[in-house]
Amino acid sequence: MAFVFPDAILHQHMAVLGKTGSGKSSVLRLLVEHLLADKKPVCVIDPKGDWWGLKSSKDGKRPGFPVVIFGGEHADVPLNAHGGAAVAELIVSGNRPCIIDLGGWMVGERTRFFIDFASTMFRKTSGYRCLVIDEVHNFAPQGKVLDPDAGKMLHWANRLASEGRGKGLAILSASQRPQKVHKDFLTCAETLIAMRVIHPLDRAAIKDWVDGCADPQVGRDVIASLASMQRGEGWAWSPESNFGPKRVQFPKFDTYDSFAPKAAAGTLSLKGWAAVDLEEVKAKLVATIEEAKANDPAELKKTIVELRKQLAAKPAATVDQASIDRAVAARDREWQAAIKERDTIIGSLKGRMGKAADLLHVNGEAMPKQAAPVAKAADIPVHKTSTIRETSPQRPAKQTAPTSTVGGSPLSKAERAILVAFYWLKDEEATPAKVSFYSGYSATSSSFGNACSGLRTAGLVQGWKITVAGCDFIADVVDEKPTGGTLREWLRGRLGRAENTLLDALLNHHPHRLTSSELSEASGYSATSSSFGNAVSKLRTIEAAEGYERDGGIKASDILVD
Repeated sequence: MAFVFPDAILHQHMAVLGKTGSGKSSVLRLLVEHLLADKKPVCVIDPKGDWWGLKSSKDGKRPGFPVVIFGGEHADVPLNAHGGAAVAELIVSGNRPCIIDLGGWMVGERTRFFIDFASTMFRKTSGYRCLVIDEVHNFAPQGKVLDPDAGKMLHWANRLASEGRGKGLAILSASQRPQKVHKDFLTCAETLIAMRVIHPLDRAAIKDWVDGCADPQVGRDVIASLASMQRGEGWAWSPESNFGPKRVQFPKFDTYDSFAPKAAAGTLSLKGWAAVDLEEVKAKLVATIEEAKANDPAELKKTIVELRKQLAAKPAATVDQASIDRAVAARDREWQAAIKERDTIIGSLKGRMGKAADLLHVNGEAMPKQAAPVAKAADIPVHKTSTIRETSPQRPAKQTAPTSTVGGSPLSKAERAILVAFYWLKDEEATPAKVSFYSGYSATSSSFGNACSGLRTAGLVQGWKITVAGCDFIADVVDEKPTGGTLREWLRGRLGRAENTLLDALLNHHPHRLTSSELSEASGYSATSSSFGNAVSKLRTIEAAEGYERDGGIKASDILVD
């Protein structure tokens, strides 16, 4: 088959839009066959369960392409909702062409799978890889999103489209309902194939894309002809590749037609079926899925219920009080030994470091005048009322954490502020920019560099991660990092007028992304002004916003939303 496009088009995002029966999935199959024949890594997400024909020839008598089918009636490897991350890791770790068959899945299962799959693909993809998403409106729906998981699914679909090309990912998508595909996803496509559509809203969705055509008459011709096009016929246009708009009659694909209604009944009679090496795939996928199920709260609840039933069915055991007393005594000895070892370690640290009362609140009393506040970040009104836990008769009170660096000198003001920032970032990847923002010290200043060095010397920080000793040091005098409304209010005091105005506009439209022009209109700041550019840069640096306004839009960070 002579390929109708420049090959460069297959390194871009593409949207194939057309009603049921227009031949849109057949066009995707044609493109996938071309990529597989060229030994390119391809993954097909199939929500209908009818892509398995890739594994057999057109007449069903010879093998087709050796693709792994995950899930579905023709599965090489079984699949469930827990397998999204595992499948994505297999795909990005080598050239394993595959079909992910989600046909017949409940919406909730499909949503959970895609969230894990897409987020893992985004984090770990490196180098060219083609992701084919049939009926993409199931994963990037347009309209109000009411379910939190559906919002996460939409977020990752849009993020793959808006930022995936920078990682080498090319997305080929198709939908029979153009009006139902989210605009942020659709506008990331560099190539459009518009096939037969009839409904005015579907034509309007294509018109939004075609309005950018340099020749207005050609654009009008495209829209006017959409309702009357034949099956397999479409307008192909790739402005970046300087191709089209061109009306193309696409040839039929070369593998078995599993899209046809009769295909399901004739599957068992197929003689040609491409073989694939599944040992490594099965081993890794099964292990990962079982691990995910073992840590899943729902699965744990089921296990607990089952164990309780088994326990209730067993006769009551005779209580051996002597054995219980011996076990309790042994546990007490272990506890006392652990306390002695801990006290020895803390005593050694206190020999190197000063008194904790010089730095931290004690029983709610104010700090000495010569000591600065715990951190600049302590502007947030979230201090605990007490910092020393009550002593229990059965176990000693928690020791006060050491308060000074090497040499016995107290922590400096900058060291205290930066340690609080590290504590807040203990569960995520800390960066100089994040630590700088939450501590209030410039990452390029000598105070910042010296403070970080001092904390590392004291063993409170290692690299860009707080240590266990660092957490013990600060945990009793500072609450967890604020989120949602608390964090929003704190940010308002740290950000300038332009930054606050743009952030409000992004929050008002969360979780949707806004382009430069949309954000400009919503905020009242010109998209070409330095105030606008600097504010957007600041919000992205501190991760109050994510995305890039010139490449698919920008949105408020999820952490700011209650």
